[in-house]
Amino acid sequence: MPHVVRAGALAILSGTLFIAAVCGVGWVSPAWQASGNWPVWFQAVSEWFMRFFEGAARVVTGGKDGAGLSLRLLCLILLILSFMALRRWMLQRNAYRPGPVDVQQLVSSTADGEACLDGLTAQLRKQLSETNLYPPSALPAESPAENFLDLLGDIDLEPKKLGTSILRLFSRLRPKVAYTVRGVLRMREEEPMFGVTVTVTSYAMRGSRTETRWQPTWEEAVRAGGYWVMAALVPVTQASRRAPWQEWRGRNLPPELFAAYQEARELSQERKFDDALDRYYAALRLDPTNIHLRTQIAGTQEKLWLHLDALETYHGAILLDGQSREERNARLRRGAWNPRRSFCKRYRWWRNGLLEARFRYAVVLGIAERTAHQWCKPTVDPADYRTCPRRAHTRREIRRSLTPALVERYWRTVTHLTPPGEEMPICDEKRARTWLERELGEEGLDHKNVSLIFQLACAEEMYQLASDYPVLRFFRHPSSRRSRGLTWTSLRLNRDVWAPLRLAWAVSRTESGKVKGLRNDLSWPMRAEDLRKRVEQARGWWIWRRMTERLRSGQLWPPRPWQDRYNTACIYAVAMSGHKDEQELGSLAARAVEELEAAARSDLTSFHPLMRSWLLTEDPDLESLRQNDQFIRFEREVYPHDAPDRDRPKRPVRAEMKAYDQQLLGGTAQVMEHTWRLRGKLLPAEAHLMAQWFITEKLVWQGVHRVAANQGRDWRDRQKLLQTVRAIADSTLLSKYGLPSKLPELDDLLDEATWIEIGAAKESLTGFEQSIEERLRILSRAIGATSTVSPIHRSGQWIEAVKHSGPLPNVVMQAAVQQACADYETAWRSLRDQLDPEDDEWVFPNALHELHEPDGVWRLLAALRTRVPAGFRHTG
Repeated sequence: MPHVVRAGALAILSGTLFIAAVCGVGWVSPAWQASGNWPVWFQAVSEWFMRFFEGAARVVTGGKDGAGLSLRLLCLILLILSFMALRRWMLQRNAYRPGPVDVQQLVSSTADGEACLDGLTAQLRKQLSETNLYPPSALPAESPAENFLDLLGDIDLEPKKLGTSILRLFSRLRPKVAYTVRGVLRMREEEPMFGVTVTVTSYAMRGSRTETRWQPTWEEAVRAGGYWVMAALVPVTQASRRAPWQEWRGRNLPPELFAAYQEARELSQERKFDDALDRYYAALRLDPTNIHLRTQIAGTQEKLWLHLDALETYHGAILLDGQSREERNARLRRGAWNPRRSFCKRYRWWRNGLLEARFRYAVVLGIAERTAHQWCKPTVDPADYRTCPRRAHTRREIRRSLTPALVERYWRTVTHLTPPGEEMPICDEKRARTWLERELGEEGLDHKNVSLIFQLACAEEMYQLASDYPVLRFFRHPSSRRSRGLTWTSLRLNRDVWAPLRLAWAVSRTESGKVKGLRNDLSWPMRAEDLRKRVEQARGWWIWRRMTERLRSGQLWPPRPWQDRYNTACIYAVAMSGHKDEQELGSLAARAVEELEAAARSDLTSFHPLMRSWLLTEDPDLESLRQNDQFIRFEREVYPHDAPDRDRPKRPVRAEMKAYDQQLLGGTAQVMEHTWRLRGKLLPAEAHLMAQWFITEKLVWQGVHRVAANQGRDWRDRQKLLQTVRAIADSTLLSKYGLPSKLPELDDLLDEATWIEIGAAKESLTGFEQSIEERLRILSRAIGATSTVSPIHRSGQWIEAVKHSGPLPNVVMQAAVQQACADYETAWRSLRDQLDPEDDEWVFPNALHELHEPDGVWRLLAALRTRVPAGFRHTG
């Protein structure tokens, strides 16, 4: 690790000794004296300042007016020591920041790599710059000085030229680079063949590290080498104080972990969420206790509307607080200002990301219209087990895992309540646990009761978090970065208004419309004026108003962060769903839009890039607001696009996922169609190669069948299909046909639908969803095991036929596989047409009847071969 503080203290000490020695040389008679009209402190400073210059003049002056040889020699030694210490501090500081990284031109140990050196070097430099950690150096490839003596060079240390020499030394003192990266391209006979040997040299720590990375291509090898360089530098630089690398400070960071995280971030920004989740989980396997990785996974799951999965992920993250179950329960029983609550043994309140994970966990509990709906989905839609069995199985496993944990954490919340369907209040722990287990287990699953439980849990979590926040934020570890989305005002708004308002909504939906013993002073629906007073009270508005009156100008007081404004807008938007009065709806919408406009003005750099898609389509709090005319005006002003449409579907992810499934399966069909066309040109081929073709073909059809059977609702099915296609096709072919696909945004779909038919974008998207769902059902039945012409079954027949084709003539086998290549090419082309809503929905099932059986093709070819004259036979 670079020792910046120690090197800085040494530089200050040596510099102080040098200044004191020079001032001592300048302490002569008559001494410099300042005018008596100046302040006393200024007189002292100026006298010391002039004595320093008097001493410096005596040091560099020879003869009787100069200092003695011993004093001059002492000052010279102290000056050299000061420069050495200052140089060392600059090197340590550059290594810790770090400064520019000198990526030198790659060299090749083989003649094959000479032609691509420039491109690979540019790729490595671009990769290092895209990590947003270190800028590659644009300086000439000049090797820095290895030690302080190298800095002296041609500097003349004669007393007569000492001033000029010192200035020249100062110009050389600042280090140009902190690290140098060198690479050598290599080749070997075994797979993978292409490699790069990367060396990182540190000029501050006097050392270097070398590693060789082997990959199928040089491009992939250079990319792997770049990730290794970053993994080597992160633990020893200030990047180790940033999430998610705090736990790796001063340790060996696995390059596979860094590569998986960087790739996941890039894929998530490109809306390729399936690949992003796969890479995040790969990183989490290498670092399972990383809270930041878990919150990233949960955030991606929320974008895919997998709120139940996100709830489980957030719950696992908040358990990384260093406590056992008994210690956690004991801590929650303590009061808000009990010192043992915040400073109890093993509670990792200082851990970066823990408070944010607790906040997002509470928010996911609070959006019960989505989380509780997914929790109770089999009861809401019993056919879901038949149409999407894998997704239903995942929900069932999540319920079995979370039910005991939720009962253990929230049984105290329901005590002294009389829940719906109960005649007596719950007064003890046993009855509370029994009721929660029944309602959350497989026997209950009443959507209204589960929503009530989740809202009670959300209110409890917000209360606990607000109790911890003031103390924990004040005493947090100094290396933790300041939170961007969690403020004290936002917590008060969520604790005092948002959570109670949603709890009142859940209570109003119960059979009786009330819950005895519940302490909640908010009603449902709530008038706009009463809600405004409650919001102002939670925001401390009376303090704000008094300060603005005292300062007589609101501009002299710092504006509120955009998080506080946005949370206030969400509160007004939630209240809109309980009103039918147009006047109340208009008042709530006006206040919500006013807060959104204030949020957009308060922080232009943070608000817009983060909140655009979340505000327009994803946030469930704003569902009722998005249909209002005032929000439509706000959207057109702040987020203009070419063809805005006010009629948005309430579940935008359905249209997005159907379009994504169409792109994914359509791209797969194009890739496989092209692949079989290329395979037909490779014939004749070896039997084992042709068998491998049909083995991979069967795997691809199985992946397509799972995606079609589950209506694309399980990201694991989509990711498995992508992995299978990647193993078959070349990366250039995948890029040509748009694989992996990115999840399209609703605005793009609406713009396209509006261009096709004016004023009917929502109806067009609804028809598109229904059409794709029906075509996926047809596709699933056609590929399924019960189908007599299933391509999965037919591929298995070809596998067995090729493996046991010994007695057949080679020319017959090659001609039969040639026919199979044409059949599969046609089948994949028909699959692409099947996914086009404008085409015939039965084009794919009809095309499957053209897939010939291997036995029938061979018998036909053998019969034709006996009738064709020998001179016209294909010799292969």
